[in-house]
Amino acid sequence: MAAKLSIEQALSYGFDRITTRGGAILLAVYVLFQLVTQVSVQSLFSSLLTEFVSAEEVARTYPLAVDLPIAVSGGLTALLVLVGIVLGVVTIRALYSDIDDVPSADHTRRLVRTVGVLIVVSIVTFVAVLIGSVFFLIPGIFLAVSLVFATIVVAIEDAGIIESLERSWELASGNRIQLLVLGVIIGVVGGLTGFVFGIVGVFAPVVGDLATTITSGVLSLFGAAVLVGAYRQLAGEREPVSTSEW
Repeated sequence: MAAKLSIEQALSYGFDRITTRGGAILLAVYVLFQLVTQVSVQSLFSSLLTEFVSAEEVARTYPLAVDLPIAVSGGLTALLVLVGIVLGVVTIRALYSDIDDVPSADHTRRLVRTVGVLIVVSIVTFVAVLIGSVFFLIPGIFLAVSLVFATIVVAIEDAGIIESLERSWELASGNRIQLLVLGVIIGVVGGLTGFVFGIVGVFAPVVGDLATTITSGVLSLFGAAVLVGAYRQLAGEREPVSTSEW
């Protein structure tokens, strides 16, 4: 009989992981990464739109942009995409076990192979969900929930492309409603904070963007921790040994 997902336990797991010493380190890294990424992306779009939009409008839309050549901001943005994937793998593994030792040899094992598989799996998942959403929204949601653990399986179980998709489908089976509710909860929290800081951004664009970026980093890590907690439940894993907390 398939394990049943407890939404409360998954949320509790996520909170417990990010409030450890290792969780605090990852939070700092995630916030810094989000800030650098926003500066790079906004700088790129700012340069691309300068010829079509007034300087005042560009400055208002991209308040964190700095004056960089397109080649530099574009190359940096591409590099940050790769760095983000590597960071995601290490984070998932740390959230799963030994978070206070991050980054350990186990967290970085077979990194090149894992990143390669993860990229393919992410593309396959994205295309499948996109196709399902184009025809009808419900199939898209169904596929998104069914394949939500694919990247987790790649990182933790060192699974291949097909194996990770099949494993995710198996883990989600019988728990799709709970997983959907879990996603909605995190999405609503993110949406509300984004709305609040969006209002702030109308009056103080830089402050609004900084607050949104920092919050995005925190929620990204928390969401990953919650998903790992859900994976642990459905994969039949016991809770990790308690780690030092603040």
